[in-house]
Amino acid sequence: AVKAGYDTDTLFSKVLEAPQDHRRFTLRDGFIYTTNRRGEEVLCLPRAKFKNKTTTQIVLDQAHDTVGHYGAQRTAEYIRRWFWW
Repeated sequence: AVKAGYDTDTLFSKVLEAPQDHRRFTLRDGFIYTTNRRGEEVLCLPRAKFKNKTTTQIVLDQAHDTVGHYGAQRTAEYIRRWFWW
């Protein structure tokens, strides 16, 4: 879902077409990565759907199940550690 979604995402489709013009991003094994505020490499998520849910909603749901009971701030920090959109 992530790789296929890059083709239709307005930003990430441009990164795929001309990665040399988007130095903020790294393309590896068909996935696009960038660096978060902490200097860690994170996976870029396209605006795409998989089984009637957006990729970001899937991540939000999973993060909530994992750390959501500790509050919105902690859930957001967890997501930013692994993903960017």
